[in-house]
Amino acid sequence: MPNQLKSRDFGDGEVLPGGANTGGRAMAIVTPGQYAGTNFAAIDGKGRIAVPSQFRNNVPLTADGQRVLWVGFHEKLPCLVAYGQDQYDRLNGEIERDRETARLRDLDFDEDSEFKKRFSYTEPYTLDDSGRFLPSFIHRDRVGDAGATAFVGSGRRLEIWWLPTLAECAEADPVLQRLAASWDATKGKGRK
Repeated sequence: MPNQLKSRDFGDGEVLPGGANTGGRAMAIVTPGQYAGTNFAAIDGKGRIAVPSQFRNNVPLTADGQRVLWVGFHEKLPCLVAYGQDQYDRLNGEIERDRETARLRDLDFDEDSEFKKRFSYTEPYTLDDSGRFLPSFIHRDRVGDAGATAFVGSGRRLEIWWLPTLAECAEADPVLQRLAASWDATKGKGRK
């Protein structure tokens, strides 16, 4: 299914996702399955993480009208990656395509290995009405159960960083580290 742009008008002086005030009329663009920008979210007292609206609105709806976010480990960095059902289906399709290509070329193909490589620590979470999900024990390894997270859009998927891990990661983007420290020092104080 091709991506469809959706938009909504914001009222005069309304605050946009990310905190900007319109001071007039503005429009938020919603592109299902595409994620850009950076935002932060505190982990609530029950351990739930609210996906910021700029990203939540781009998680495509499933056939039954739910927003399902697939979350797994980043292949190189100590953070999580997340994407919608559309990306999950695309990655599954790549495995099927690669299997068929290997068959046509009379090559060995280990479908189980390819599936494990992409999905071993990946789980689907249905977002609640407030856009929250409760990470499982497996994903707590990367985001903890208190504090805050940074969401970084990277095209077809999001990175979800736990702020203490982000601060210590030598491979992390230094600009993101500074933004996260600044956010945590102001808005993150007092939140659990």
